Formats: sequence, C-alpha cells, structure tokens
Amino acid sequence: MKSIARMKIVFVADHAKTIHRIISPDNSPLPSGIGIDSEVRENRIEINVECEKGVRSLWATVEDIMSAIDLSMRTLNELET
Repeated sequence: MKSIARMKIVFVADHAKTIHRIISPDNSPLPSGIGIDSEVRENRIEINVECEKGVRSLWATVEDIMSAIDLSMRTLNELET
C-alpha cells in the first residue's frame, strides 16, 4: 500500500529558495519505494513524499526532511545575526 504525505512550509523573506537548495541534495539518490517531489512557490516549499514501504518509513522520511529544514533554518538565523 502506498502512503503519501504532502507538506507546505511557509518561510519569511527569501528563505524558501535557500532552504530548498540546501535540502535538495539530501533527496537523491533515494531508496527504492520512496519518492520525493519538492518545489518553491513564492515564500513556501511544497513537498510531496510517496512511500511504498509502509507508514513507518513514510514517517521516518518526513522526519528526516523536517530535521534538515530545521537545521537549515537555525544555520541561516545564526548567519544573519
């Protein structure tokens, strides 16, 4: 059974483009059975994750993506101060 997660994350200023560039290398190569599609729209990143390995794998993948975004945001905030 395929599990799907769709996320829309809104950022301030121009951070969406920067964070998208930072996390994109983490999305390849992907393990078989997992697909990630992401794009920047205005000030947000839209991410779609499809997983054929069950809900636990989907959850782990989403958690990895969110951790990468969190680290990127904290790094950008430190660089700006």
